[in-house]
Amino acid sequence: MSRVRVRRDRSGGHGSGAKGTTAKGMARRAIIGCSIFVCGMMVVWLDRKQTSALQGMSRFLEHSMPMSTDTTNHEQASKGPLHARGELRPYCEGTTDYFQEEKLESAISQARLFHTQGGSLKSVQSLMDSNIDATVKQLNVTFIPKGMQKSQGTQDVTQYLKSYYAQNYDPRGGYGKLLPGEYTKEHPMILEGRYVQVADPDATRERWDYSLGPQDLACPNLLRMGGRGADGTKWYCQPMQKQGKPSSNENNNHLRRLSTDSARSSKNDCHIISIGGNDNWTFELQVVKMLPGCVTHTFDCTLENGTPKQKPDRDDIRFYNYCIDSKERKDEHGRHYITYFDIVQKAQLKVPPHMFKIDVEGYEYDVFSSMIQQANSDDEMTIITKNSDGTTNTAHHQPSYWLPQQIMVELHWATRMTGVSWMPRSRTTAEIALLSNMMFTGGGYMPTFRRWIRFCPSCIEVLYFRTLC
Repeated sequence: MSRVRVRRDRSGGHGSGAKGTTAKGMARRAIIGCSIFVCGMMVVWLDRKQTSALQGMSRFLEHSMPMSTDTTNHEQASKGPLHARGELRPYCEGTTDYFQEEKLESAISQARLFHTQGGSLKSVQSLMDSNIDATVKQLNVTFIPKGMQKSQGTQDVTQYLKSYYAQNYDPRGGYGKLLPGEYTKEHPMILEGRYVQVADPDATRERWDYSLGPQDLACPNLLRMGGRGADGTKWYCQPMQKQGKPSSNENNNHLRRLSTDSARSSKNDCHIISIGGNDNWTFELQVVKMLPGCVTHTFDCTLENGTPKQKPDRDDIRFYNYCIDSKERKDEHGRHYITYFDIVQKAQLKVPPHMFKIDVEGYEYDVFSSMIQQANSDDEMTIITKNSDGTTNTAHHQPSYWLPQQIMVELHWATRMTGVSWMPRSRTTAEIALLSNMMFTGGGYMPTFRRWIRFCPSCIEVLYFRTLC
């Protein structure tokens, strides 16, 4: 396993001893101009406190300043983004079993550029800039240049204004001046008669392509699971094959080795959490066939009387009458909603789930926000599990330990679920980019597969892999 090694100085902070010495030197140089009495007092204070405050500021500045975008010098930076606590993340255990380390480092470097160094802002901006004239056409308005007739108007506003201001340069731009023309009619999406509220593209995949970030970390050994229908198919990233292409039987045997992580070495320690299903067990039966030894925990509170009628009678397929949400609650129909970490508790897992399959028609934004926020808290999470002999096991871990290795999710920028707070509108490209940034910086997740659903332009299947812990 590859890790970023961060040495600690005597004050408990991150960085080498040289950085600690530099902080002291800076502090002492800063007080040269003081009076002898004040200098003496400050030096004594600095020696006693080990310059902890200044070292803390040094660490803050070190982590706050953007790292070089030169990918040739990323021995440490490419290993991961900044953790919420200011630490560099190492690879998650077993990640290099799934991806070649060279490709992994390159993909992480590109992801950092997008998610933490302004790449997502530039991406969204370029999309919105390119959609100005399309929005003007959607609004059915025309821009009439000053001194021209209505018939000489144009909807190519961007090109006209660029040409006009190039020929009529003013160092103060357009401040204190009207536009060199006017729109044919007022419209709520044209503020002050000049600023176009650009609309996101509709019925295309652009909203996804410009917001989810680079997909340089393609899974080299992808497994298709679930039904044959476009909406029922799910995907799973398997460990890499070391030599050649195995037969189907060899492949199934290989799948039993789900991870080199000793905590997951037992076949009973492979768990998959499935949210929803509507009493359709195609996915769960595919898991039984393709991932032998794995237990699927299906959560759904929408079934009549809270009981499935079609569930296979198997111990490796388990049902729970709960739905997922950002907080625990019961609705007016008595349906019980719980958080992701509550689900881990209910399933009595001893190790993190290998896969988290979720399709909740727009609720995923709140679910993931709550999940990542709680994962980065300092609270310790205790899970007590019962053994077959009646004894119990107690596990104490930080919440981040329980995050799933893989998340197979159908993302939406529009939904018809009336309980979703944002249902009457669509999610913007910028909002999706913020979600993607959060998944990477807060959870270490990177998309390793995505599939745009043609019959549902507002939907996309994304397989996230937790590469950084």
